[in-house]
Amino acid sequence: MTKLKSRILETSDHPFFMDLIRTSLEWQEEECKAEDLTEYLSSYKMFNGEWRVWLDENHLLGVSYVLEWAPSNEKPWIGTIIVHENFRGKGYGRAILNEIGMVLSDNGHKAVFAGCPIQRDSWLLFLGKCGFEQFKIEEDDTSHKKFMISVKPL
Repeated sequence: MTKLKSRILETSDHPFFMDLIRTSLEWQEEECKAEDLTEYLSSYKMFNGEWRVWLDENHLLGVSYVLEWAPSNEKPWIGTIIVHENFRGKGYGRAILNEIGMVLSDNGHKAVFAGCPIQRDSWLLFLGKCGFEQFKIEEDDTSHKKFMISVKPL
């Protein structure tokens, strides 16, 4: 695997992101449908996080969203990581999380958090394989959905 590169997600990347969404039924059930992407992205503007697209040489691999400071606990959070189906299971998701972790560590952070719907076993397993430890369960006040909060030391 060559060194990953990333850049800020641009409007020209939306078709790629929409393709990622179409290939993940879980994402569609939890986050949004492909046709709702623009509205979905707009709903995150108030949080001052960073949407990034990830590449390996000339291949678009995935998309991430990271908050370096979340209002819930004033710590960094991984909000999203989604890898194209052609590149899943090849270590790219773990490599993306490692790159994010290195940047956060370089910025002085000691840990990063992630929240995952409790019923998404494959997502929780992925986070566990990437060094995240289950921290606690929280319930969303509005939807009453339960989330596993995980933390990874940096």
